[in-house]
Amino acid sequence: MNYDELHDQLMKEFRAYFEDYQNWATTESHASGMRTRAHLSEIRRFASALRVEILETRRTKPKIKSPAYRAAKLAEQQAQNQQAHGNDDAN
Repeated sequence: MNYDELHDQLMKEFRAYFEDYQNWATTESHASGMRTRAHLSEIRRFASALRVEILETRRTKPKIKSPAYRAAKLAEQQAQNQQAHGNDDAN
């Protein structure tokens, strides 16, 4: 599953949990407590899956660690832009 699907399922499960929790808070019945705990387990499962998705995304994206790195990247981009514009002038 992708991030958006997991997020939507997490939010759906949280809404269901909230409704059952409200029921449990007023009645404190055994059945409503079981449903509330089941929702919490599902929320934990979706949260864990989302955490894995986020970690995988972080692994694929480059890390920008320092201001010096950012400055070097900016200088590189500016040099590429100047070279691109220089080629436009020749045409």
